[in-house]
Amino acid sequence: MNAQHERNLHLRRRLRPHVTEAQLEVPWRTYGILAQLVFFVLTCIAIGGFYAFNEGLITGIASIVLAEYLIGARRWFFTGVEAALWGGGLLALISELPRSGTPESMLVLAAAAAIAGARVRNPLYGAVSAIFVMLWFEERFDVGTLAALLIALGACLTLLRTWRRPTTEALWIAIALVMPIAGRLVADAAWRDVTIVLYAVFGLIAIGLAVAKRHHAMFFAAIIAFAIAARDFGEKIPTPLEAKFALAGALLLALTFAISRLLRGHTRGFVLTPIGLTPVDDLAEIGATVTFQPATHAPEPRPSTGGGSFGGAGASGDY
Repeated sequence: MNAQHERNLHLRRRLRPHVTEAQLEVPWRTYGILAQLVFFVLTCIAIGGFYAFNEGLITGIASIVLAEYLIGARRWFFTGVEAALWGGGLLALISELPRSGTPESMLVLAAAAAIAGARVRNPLYGAVSAIFVMLWFEERFDVGTLAALLIALGACLTLLRTWRRPTTEALWIAIALVMPIAGRLVADAAWRDVTIVLYAVFGLIAIGLAVAKRHHAMFFAAIIAFAIAARDFGEKIPTPLEAKFALAGALLLALTFAISRLLRGHTRGFVLTPIGLTPVDDLAEIGATVTFQPATHAPEPRPSTGGGSFGGAGASGDY
């Protein structure tokens, strides 16, 4: 799928139902995220069953050939099937390699994930590749946490420019969000103070880039980093849990106030200036208000239980 078709697909999903398929042509069979996940899992199960009765070399070649047939001849892309075939096929081929047990095996897995991700334009494969690179740094040099934060910082820096393909931007977003979490998982308890400082510094840099670029992913990366640093720092303070929550709330309010001051007066990107509603917005609010009002009914008239005390033929004397 070329860049133009990928952008058309991205715009079609965002602007639906305001645009038609003829306006944004995508001559490929594609599915939504949920359907992709279902087909990915089912295809992985099928590859596992085929691998159980065949060699890894046969399984790998057959999977990759089938994936290329579906992409080239059947025009399948972003269906989940071709991504599972490429990833499973490369893993099957790697399983036939001699096992040395050295850290360099992580680089082999990283290369496989990168190749599969580049072919099927899957950002998650790229994030998995970055995780294997981090594990190699951890096993070889014991600096996995530092490597993870540097990779995440590099991803944030790449988001400063505009990319032609939405999947390329999604790749850097996935790396920026996943790597801080992965780096914390391999952090050593003996270096906890250094870990806190590293995550605090990364959070400050990420939030500075987020304010400059006004990109959501950088804000989320900063939040993840600050949350990890705050949690590790909170474990070192021998105070009640309520006091820790109060301190965290005060820091959050201070951070919110600082960001609001920085974004005051901006008219593009993230803004904090109140804007007037359009007539369409007014009608939408009125319609929502009317829709969610509690139902009220007029009281039903009750029939008379009896006549007067005197009179006849339907007449009553009690008035």
